[in-house]
Amino acid sequence: MADDKPSNSELMASAKVMADAVTGKETDTGKIAGAAADVIDAASSYGVVDEKQGVGKYIDQAGNYLHNYETTHTTTKTDADGNTTTQTTTTTHAATAPDGDDK
Repeated sequence: MADDKPSNSELMASAKVMADAVTGKETDTGKIAGAAADVIDAASSYGVVDEKQGVGKYIDQAGNYLHNYETTHTTTKTDADGNTTTQTTTTTHAATAPDGDDK
């Protein structure tokens, strides 16, 4: 997970993306995963969570999974004429071990 605490504006933007996903206005699964990861990161950063055991370990794993999904996903869009466009996005970040130690 990221070491930096998300700013209030970043959290609000992530909350909006998640709310739009619930209502069907946002369909980019990578963007939604990134927003969810940001909220999980904030909960971990602002709360008292032991990242090495218990629930904290799973929160860390979930955040890492969602950030990874955010950076490698495929989005398919269909326009009004029925034309389908598929976009595959791959972004590379430094690897982080499940226990939070950088490799």
